[in-house]
Amino acid sequence: MSTRRGPLRLLLVLGVVAVTSGHVGTSNAYYEGRAGPYPVRVIVRTPGVVPGLAQISVRVVDGPQPDFITVQPLFSETGARGAPPPDTASVVSGDTGLYSAELWLMTPGSYSVRVEASGRDGQGVVFVPVNAVAERRLAMSPVMGLILIAGGLFLFIGAVTVVGAAVRESVVEPGADPGAKRVRRSRIAMGVGAVVLAAILWGGWNWWGAVDAAYRARMFRPLSTSATVESVPGGQLLTLHIDDPRWLGRGWSPLVPDHGKLMHMFLIRDGDFTAFAHVHPVPADSSSFEVLVPPVPAGTYRVYADIVDESGFAQTLVDTVAVAAPSDVAPGEESATDPDDAWALLPPFPTATDTEFVLPSGRRIVWQGSTRPLANHELTIDFSVLEADGSPAELELYTGMYSHGVVTTGDGSVFMHVHPGGSIALAAQDRFAQSETPGGMPAMTMPMAQPPGVLRYPFVFPTDGVYRVVVQVKVDGVVETAAFDVVVPEA
Repeated sequence: MSTRRGPLRLLLVLGVVAVTSGHVGTSNAYYEGRAGPYPVRVIVRTPGVVPGLAQISVRVVDGPQPDFITVQPLFSETGARGAPPPDTASVVSGDTGLYSAELWLMTPGSYSVRVEASGRDGQGVVFVPVNAVAERRLAMSPVMGLILIAGGLFLFIGAVTVVGAAVRESVVEPGADPGAKRVRRSRIAMGVGAVVLAAILWGGWNWWGAVDAAYRARMFRPLSTSATVESVPGGQLLTLHIDDPRWLGRGWSPLVPDHGKLMHMFLIRDGDFTAFAHVHPVPADSSSFEVLVPPVPAGTYRVYADIVDESGFAQTLVDTVAVAAPSDVAPGEESATDPDDAWALLPPFPTATDTEFVLPSGRRIVWQGSTRPLANHELTIDFSVLEADGSPAELELYTGMYSHGVVTTGDGSVFMHVHPGGSIALAAQDRFAQSETPGGMPAMTMPMAQPPGVLRYPFVFPTDGVYRVVVQVKVDGVVETAAFDVVVPEA
């Protein structure tokens, strides 16, 4: 069976919004873990332009307070040797335990923000990987445009007038009549000067257009892909081919495993979100990945595939694919490409509750806390995973984490793969930790321990709107999936 592409509407939407790296809709990074004895939550808000200033906030969470915190940007190709000196983060007035700083990200590519906390209780370091990419062009306000046009006209007319006055009166005695000959020469000089100045302005306009075009060409674009599905013995085989010229021709795949997998792929049924799958394709060659499609209902599916390359640069590949009706197989009974592949049927979007979800096993996942999210405000999303009798569930590791989460909007403008430790790729964090500290010191970047059955997701909803939050946990060897729909208002 050959694949039919998804609706043109969805392709256009994804083509417009999938311009960020690591995730879709935002390249900000969130991390919660320990810097030595200090439990910290680090949020890096990327500038969206390069060079640009990244906003760094470090919150010390329920623990000893350090005397000071420093932050330093480390570029993947130069590391600490080519980095500027660390900046000391300032304490935010009126918010105990919150520190703030700004860092210049000068070159497009993979960075890590090195956060060091020092105090009476000791010293600790964490590395928070982040992608510095040009995602947007800063717009000029109409008022500023009018001011600049008016100022330019004033200077142009003034310069032409000065040329005319210089030719007409510069060698004439004060108060003397310059005469018709000099007046005529001044008018000719003003005409020539106006032409020369206009040519200079035209050249400047073309130069600025070339600079703008070059910047547009450097703006980040995710690797282009083509997803296809074909019938094979045992089910349907999904192939994701990276057909971008920037990738092809190298003959090898520069990817590193994240949570033990080269690729984490998520399939979300378009329109109603009633089916969700988290699968792990394996390489078919240097530019293609294959995975058996779980027996999800037929329909068009959004495809999101997370990868991390050797530099620590993480990005999400985006496409759509049409899936045919599966055979009548219950969840968990199908053969999978990877034993960690999982899928679930979910309530239609946006009808899922934002407080509690009952899993097929009878367990419950409860969204705890009274703090409701606001757009662009940091928060911790707390979940309790409870057995049917109300006792905390004993969570098991699922691809190296106690939980995986997905946050997305109905129109696909935001998609993020998150964990209790944050939104960062652990492979990228390990890469910097191992290269920048003696022996790698992996214990410095470990996430904070959680009580039994408790999940804590540090997060910032980048925009207002209606979001679906998907939470996956593994208990008794079975991966179960819950869905929450939440309305996020403007701050």
